[in-house]
Amino acid sequence: MSGEKKFYQQNTLPSFESEVDEPAQIPEKIGPYKVETLLAKGGMSLLYLGFDLETKEPRVIKVLSPEYMNHKEMVDHFLWEAKIIALADHPNIVKLFDHGKWEEGLYIAMEFIRGVSLRQFLMQQSFSLKRCLDIVLQVAYALCHLHTHGVIHRDLKPENILIAEDGEVKVIDFGIAQLHEEEPRLTQQIVGTPSYMSPEQKESSTNASFASDIFSLGVIAYELILGKLSYGMINLSLLPAGLQTILGKALAVSPEERYQDSVDFITDLTAYYKSPEIDRERPNTDQVTEIMEVLQKTDQALSSFTKPRWGEVDVGIAKERSPDEIGLYLDFFRFSNNTLAIILAHTTSHRVTSSIHMAVLRGMIKSLISPYLSTNIAFDPVEFVSTLNTLVCQDELDETFDLTILKLIPYNDSLSYISCGPSGPLFHVPQGSNSPRVIHSENPLIGHKLTSSFNESGDTFNDGDLLLLHNLPATPFEKSLLHPLQKNVLLSPNRLCNTLLKAIAIHEAYPDFHHPKALLAFQRIS
Repeated sequence: MSGEKKFYQQNTLPSFESEVDEPAQIPEKIGPYKVETLLAKGGMSLLYLGFDLETKEPRVIKVLSPEYMNHKEMVDHFLWEAKIIALADHPNIVKLFDHGKWEEGLYIAMEFIRGVSLRQFLMQQSFSLKRCLDIVLQVAYALCHLHTHGVIHRDLKPENILIAEDGEVKVIDFGIAQLHEEEPRLTQQIVGTPSYMSPEQKESSTNASFASDIFSLGVIAYELILGKLSYGMINLSLLPAGLQTILGKALAVSPEERYQDSVDFITDLTAYYKSPEIDRERPNTDQVTEIMEVLQKTDQALSSFTKPRWGEVDVGIAKERSPDEIGLYLDFFRFSNNTLAIILAHTTSHRVTSSIHMAVLRGMIKSLISPYLSTNIAFDPVEFVSTLNTLVCQDELDETFDLTILKLIPYNDSLSYISCGPSGPLFHVPQGSNSPRVIHSENPLIGHKLTSSFNESGDTFNDGDLLLLHNLPATPFEKSLLHPLQKNVLLSPNRLCNTLLKAIAIHEAYPDFHHPKALLAFQRIS
C-alpha cells in the first residue's frame, strides 16, 4: 500500500477533500450507499464518502480499482482485508458495516471517523503525558483484541491511528494484516513501514508476530511522549524514568525479550499511569498542556456536528478547526409546530477562557429555548436574542459573541434569519437558479450593550431551494463565496459545503480569523 494517498493521512473532518483530485465522474451509488464525494485514491483502490440510504449515517466506501478486477491476487487481497476487519469488532478498531459486489466491482463499507490521524497531531501539537499514555493504552486494547483473534496488524504507525473528535482512538488499515498461523499474503509487494517495523520484520515479513506489533506500538509511544517523529532513532534516556523500563522491554531487539502479550504491556503501562510517579516525572509545563486538552475536549462537546434527521430538509455541514481554535457552538432544534432552527455562534476573543465562555452561553441558550421545545409557543428569534443579550450583559462575562439564528418554517414555505455580529449574509439559491439572493441581517454582537435592539430578515423557502449559512465575516468573504456557490449549486448540500470551504481556505485573509469555521447548507425536499 506504500505510495497510495490514503484518506487517513488527511484530515477526515468534513473538509477532508482539500487535496484530492476527483475523477471525471463519481458514481451516484455503490451498493446500497449514496456517494457524496471522493476521499482519496491510490494505485489499488478508491475511497469515497457515502451515506446509508436507510439510516442516513456516513460511511467510508473502499472500492477496488477497476483495472485490478481481473487480477486474482488483488481481488483475493481486497476480500482478505474485509475478512480481517470483520474479525476485529472493537471500539478502538474501525468498524466494518458491509462488503460485496456492485456494478463496477467490489466494495468495503466502513464507519466514517470524524477526526485526524495521529501523525497529523504529532506534526501540529504535543500532548500531555497522561493523554499520550491514554492514546497508547487505547491502541494496546485494540492490539489485544486483534491478537486474541489471531490477527497481526503488521503496519501499525501514526498514519494508521485516527483520533476522533470525541478523543476515541481508532486503529485502521488492515491491508497487510495476517492471521498468526497463516502464511503472509503479498509479502513481496507489501512489507510495512521501516521506521515502525521490528528488527525481525525488517529481515523478512514472514517473521512478523504479535511481539512485532508491540514493538511498533513502542515506537509510537516514544514519539508521542517526546512530541516528535523519531525516524527510527530511539534514545530511551529522553523518557521519564518510569517509562524507560516499560518501553525498553517493548522495544527490545530480540522478540524473546520483548512483551509477548499485549495484556502484560497494558498492565505495566496502566500501573505507571495510576502511580504517584507520573506526577513527579512529568515536565513542569505538562499540567498546562493537560488543562488545554480538557478545555479543547469540552469545547468540542459543546456543538453537534451530526446532521439532524429532518425529512423536510437535506443538511450539509463542513467545519475546520485547528488545534488551538476553540469557542464554537452549533445546535439544531425542531419545535412542536414542526418549525426548525439552527443556532451558530462563536466567541469574538480567542483566549484560553473561550470554551468556558461558550459553555456559559450554551447553558443560557438551552435554558431559554426549553419552553419552545415543550410547548406550542412560537419561537421568536428576535425576542430570543434580545433576552439572551440581556442575560450575557448582566452576567458580566467580559465576552461578546457572534451569533446567527436561521429559522425554517416548512408549513408556510418561509424562513427568518438574524445575524448578530460581523458574520456574512445568508445565501438563498431558488430552485432552478444559480443566482444566489444575498440576505443581510446586521445586528450588534451579543453582549455588546444591554440596550441593543435586534431585527430579523425574512424570505421564502420553497421546494428545491438551497440555503448557505456560515460564520465568516462579510468582508472579505461574501464575494469569495458567491462565485464558487454559483458554480456548484447542483452539488449535494454536504459536498457543496466541503467544496466551498476548500475554495475560501486559500483566501489570503483566511488564516487571520482564529475561530473555528463552519459552513452549513440546507436544501428543501419536496
